[in-house]
Amino acid sequence: MRYKLLLGIWVLGGALAGAQQQGTGTAAITGQCADPAARQAAQRIVEVWKDGYNGGDAARVGALYSEDAYYLTQHFVTGILHGRAAIQAYVQRGIDARFHLDALRILSVGCSPEMMYAITRYESTNAGQKAFGVNLVVLRRAGAEWKIVAHEAAVPDVATAVQSLDLPAGH
Repeated sequence: MRYKLLLGIWVLGGALAGAQQQGTGTAAITGQCADPAARQAAQRIVEVWKDGYNGGDAARVGALYSEDAYYLTQHFVTGILHGRAAIQAYVQRGIDARFHLDALRILSVGCSPEMMYAITRYESTNAGQKAFGVNLVVLRRAGAEWKIVAHEAAVPDVATAVQSLDLPAGH
């Protein structure tokens, strides 16, 4: 199971290389998901996540994850949370700190009949400080619904981040 999840993330990660940044700093909506139902499911999950978080309902956010989901974040001591209960407890910590998700937007969605990924960008206000980050969310179809099986959140350090890339010609 862990091998399949890692392989799925690796394959989807290759598809992520197609996401392009526009000059405005806003990513273009890209991806290889022709299934409108899957794209609608991704949008619904984003909306439920944001509404649940801002509404103080960690259980509603937790319900979006499979029982054996992984959440990777630099804001947890080991960097990895495993299982719905741990993820829900982590979300509750943010709620209790009165953090607020100001915006959560899908930048790219890719899908197959059983798996999907979404790349999102978020803006938040945490303890009076504005922050932004990106997420890679991997979902698996569970019957008629989609469940998050892996979620990686990344918060760039603008002060130390690479500011530009020299891309090979044709990219």
